[in-house]
Amino acid sequence: MRRNLSELEQRLILLLKKNSRMSMVDIARELGTSRLTAKKALDSLVSSGRLKKFTVSLADEEKDVVLVYTDSLENIPGNLILERFSLIDGSYMVILYYEDLIRIKKADIKRVEIATSRESYENMTRVENIHCDYCGKEIRDSPISLEIRGKTYYVCCPNCERDLMKRGEMVFEEDSRH
Repeated sequence: MRRNLSELEQRLILLLKKNSRMSMVDIARELGTSRLTAKKALDSLVSSGRLKKFTVSLADEEKDVVLVYTDSLENIPGNLILERFSLIDGSYMVILYYEDLIRIKKADIKRVEIATSRESYENMTRVENIHCDYCGKEIRDSPISLEIRGKTYYVCCPNCERDLMKRGEMVFEEDSRH
């Protein structure tokens, strides 16, 4: 059974999706918690298996890929597969580098699509129980994130985004006067 993530854990995941190499000090500051609390949340995500890996993405790895549709992965070497999707009909879609296509000659390929680039987005996280940093309402869709004075905030709608930005600008102006 899948346990529900706390709001702190979900905010931590959103931060790590932006930058998986953040220090615990920076994570704690962003989350508004102690370093120990942030570390416990991270350890919980790792030990439960919810957080699978920390990754680095290179620009060159995002170019010239192919989507290969096949009924069997038997003749496709695993070390060539960048991503694998198991489809509902029992077949597979795998992503490979274009130049590796010639290395899978014996595979039973149904279709090949050539892509010139591949992009990942931060908004792929399913969120539950995250609350808007402006109005406090639970965020039902993907949260809008904004950075004010080095801290990330999550809001539920463009109105809260605008109002939080205004509040952040007013606080910044007051700080600069003192």
